[in-house]
Amino acid sequence: MNTDKNKFIISIKGLQTYEDDENNTDISLLTEAEFEYNNGAYFIDYEESELTGLEGTKTSIEIGDNYVSLQRSGTVNTNMLFMKDRKTSSYYSTPYGDMQIDIFTDYLNIDVTPKGGKINVDYFIDINNLSTGKNNFEIEIEQAEIAPMSRA
Repeated sequence: MNTDKNKFIISIKGLQTYEDDENNTDISLLTEAEFEYNNGAYFIDYEESELTGLEGTKTSIEIGDNYVSLQRSGTVNTNMLFMKDRKTSSYYSTPYGDMQIDIFTDYLNIDVTPKGGKINVDYFIDINNLSTGKNNFEIEIEQAEIAPMSRA
């Protein structure tokens, strides 16, 4: 069992596609994160920033053989589960109110090792029983480069 936490750089790209194709939203984030393997799953932990609109929120992602779980706690609270060809339900709690969300994951690709890797998820999400379109997120995990210390 490896429980070593290491500093990694994660790149997150997200795309939300609406039915009208006019108001699509995409985001990109590059941040430092802790990445570890423990008890048969990988874990990514990082702090959200003002750039994502979720400042004050910690995000934890658990990656198993056939699932990805995304948990946020702080300003926003939720626990979203992505499993291929499965519908899952959760609550999304914000300072503006709570919402029920239903997620149907139609594509899930996990290629992760202790040295890093890539996750790709396509899913549909309904908020309070209203469809919000198709979504995708891709996470790339790379070990942070540590610059050698120079001696004076």
